[in-house]
Amino acid sequence: MGVITAAVKAKLGVFIDTPGERCFIVDETGAVLEHDAAFAVLAQLALSSKPGMVLGPASTSLAFSMIAERLASRFVPTKITPGAVLRGAQHAEAVLASDGAGGYCWPDFAVSFDAIFTIARVLELLAKSGGSIGALRSRIPQVTHRTAVEFCPWEVKGRVMRTMMERH
Repeated sequence: MGVITAAVKAKLGVFIDTPGERCFIVDETGAVLEHDAAFAVLAQLALSSKPGMVLGPASTSLAFSMIAERLASRFVPTKITPGAVLRGAQHAEAVLASDGAGGYCWPDFAVSFDAIFTIARVLELLAKSGGSIGALRSRIPQVTHRTAVEFCPWEVKGRVMRTMMERH
């Protein structure tokens, strides 16, 4: 997808999954954006057009809060399940929500993940702004964000979470 996007000098490339809920974005250089980077680009586009609230899983990076603050808006972390993200998207101030895995919800259209509408909205917002995916990507705040999956017995989860909150 990246090779084709760069070869035809397109401003944007998109791959949509089979159910049509998730999309994968390619910038004008042919680079495929990681999900966090794509969400950050879309958040900048959405909040530049209409300040409000962006929602995403609590596992996303601090960059989203920084982007929202820069655009007189706010980032609201949700539980990491797609259902929790969509429930949060029902808030009146919600402008964009993402599950962090390529699913984007535009609450003013529908409270569901919709890749086709996402592409239509991205094209609209890019046309209005005159910007590019690459330029928006370069404006994502550089933060260190490390993720890991660790087994934790259910009976100690509360203690582990309290310790994490106290130390970080």
